[in-house]
Amino acid sequence: MKYDADYVMCECPLEPLKGFVEEIEKDYPVRVVKSPDVCLTMVRAEDSLEKQEFYLGEVLTTECEVEVQGEAGYGLCIGEEPVRGYCIAVMDALVRCASDDRRIKEFLDGQSEAVHQSEKEEYARSLQTRVDFKLMEED
Repeated sequence: MKYDADYVMCECPLEPLKGFVEEIEKDYPVRVVKSPDVCLTMVRAEDSLEKQEFYLGEVLTTECEVEVQGEAGYGLCIGEEPVRGYCIAVMDALVRCASDDRRIKEFLDGQSEAVHQSEKEEYARSLQTRVDFKLMEED
């Protein structure tokens, strides 16, 4: 199962992402346009019956803007995570300017698999708490 790059970077562990960005910065100089900053972002949702959009509320996010080889990169993640916001912005720019660099694709594919595995394990743990109410009625 493939995920989009933004989802993978928001959900993967921070240390591998940070390490990869630090390593790849040696080959691609990064200029910070807007330092990571905390802000509030409105969350859009959709009514499942009427298919009408509405705003659910605000969520604390971190955003960052960078430039790599003339390409803009934008990072946005939930929570106060300046390092992740910066890394997402760098990766966003790299996907545009260095799309032929196999290291980027290999990293994202590996992290995508790790995120998928983590979600499978979390789902399996949640199934252990499942209650069968029909079984309870028989007593």
